[in-house]
Amino acid sequence: MKSERHCSVIDAKGEFVTFVLVQTHDQTNERDETESVQEIKSYSLKDGEQLVDAQPPVMRQHAGSTGFISPIWDGSQWAETAAADEIAAWEQAHPAPEVKPSPKSNAELEQENKLLKAQLNAATERSDFIEDCIAEMAMQVYAE
Repeated sequence: MKSERHCSVIDAKGEFVTFVLVQTHDQTNERDETESVQEIKSYSLKDGEQLVDAQPPVMRQHAGSTGFISPIWDGSQWAETAAADEIAAWEQAHPAPEVKPSPKSNAELEQENKLLKAQLNAATERSDFIEDCIAEMAMQVYAE
């Protein structure tokens, strides 16, 4: 039987190294016994590294976000190893991004559209009036 799962690789200190796909399948050994064999795809464990059946740690992206700065596997879960002053220094170096204003609501967009249409209509009427004035002036100048 063949199965697949994802595991985290940690080093000897318990620090996260990478995330891998592990396939488990049955294999017959030289004594004609069936045994379960794990095969790590596209990665070879180095000295001191081991698999843990866990998702990778969620890394903090910027100040104010959740996650780890310096995670370590404590045997059952990810734990933060950075001290409070290290976290403060990291957050200073990685400020939160500016919050962009949220998009306008449909009501706001409809109001803005109404205003723009009124402005366009007024500009068109003004342009028509100026054209009429120029035409009238031209008739008086060339009528003499």
